[in-house]
Amino acid sequence: MQERSLIQTQRVGSVGCIIAQRCKMLGIKCTLFERENYINERNRDWNFGIYHAKPQLDECVGEDISKRITSNLVDPIRGLDDKSVFPMIHGQTGEMLKEIPTPNAMRLSRSKFRVLIADGLHIQYSKRLRNVECPHDSETVTVLFEDNTSATGNLLVGADGANSRVREFLLGKEKAALQPLALFGCGAVETLSADISRRIREINNLYIAAYHPEGANGFMARKHLPSLTLCRTANNRHGVVHNVPDPDKPETWQWMFSLTWPDKDSPTPTGADEIREKWLLHAKKLAEPFRSAYLEIAPSATIWCDRLAEWRTEPWDNRNGRVTLAGDAAHPMTYRKSFQQAMFSYEG
Repeated sequence: MQERSLIQTQRVGSVGCIIAQRCKMLGIKCTLFERENYINERNRDWNFGIYHAKPQLDECVGEDISKRITSNLVDPIRGLDDKSVFPMIHGQTGEMLKEIPTPNAMRLSRSKFRVLIADGLHIQYSKRLRNVECPHDSETVTVLFEDNTSATGNLLVGADGANSRVREFLLGKEKAALQPLALFGCGAVETLSADISRRIREINNLYIAAYHPEGANGFMARKHLPSLTLCRTANNRHGVVHNVPDPDKPETWQWMFSLTWPDKDSPTPTGADEIREKWLLHAKKLAEPFRSAYLEIAPSATIWCDRLAEWRTEPWDNRNGRVTLAGDAAHPMTYRKSFQQAMFSYEG
């Protein structure tokens, strides 16, 4: 058994904390090093789904945390539903294409989930990774931080996100670099008028996906029972309730919006006006009620925009079992493809 296990993770991510909770259950000493000053320092939030991987998650985090996970549901009043389905809508006509069974699907608030799974862990904040040392004549690994401190242990797990510094150490800067895709992604979290919120929730009270023949994708899902979430990505859009503070006041429901579109050569929109212009251009193509929802929030919402990227996983030298990667550091991909928590629960 390792004397000490080190996890270097930025933003105290879900994967790093899940590993640490499992180490704690097994009696393996574990420390997490977080680059931010406190958990959820960044105010950008979203929600995610757990579908088939709930048993594996429970095994990793233990009974106490497992019992409290439902408190992080975007709509705790709704709870779990064994008849839950995931509607797939035609993005141009609004026609229902398919309802995929997702019994007892869970949509969780990321910020609240991070607080929950960090409970009881040994975390050091304000730690930015500068370098990693793995002497050939040693069985340990040492991490060096920008504040001139260091830590040594038997295992370093790089769960430090898509732009992983640990991956760069293992593979070199060029091989570890993210590969840009011909796809832009925008997102926002915002409330809607009562009428539009009701119309969307009538389709499904948890989440919706819409696929447009021109390549746009949208997703809407509830974030937390006083809010809803919409997302759109290349030729389809998804909607997810993000937060529902008052179930009787649809105008208070918070929605997460996502919008993606295919584009190989254009520079990434940067200014708020440029991003909003792109948002409106693609939102106008959507069927109702998505079109009204996306257009309604455009004037006031804070919208982020990025060129999406991925890194195709390849073998790495784990330095005789002393350094490895997990989560987005090991297999970064677009949010259209991944449900990281679900995938991680199946990793070896």
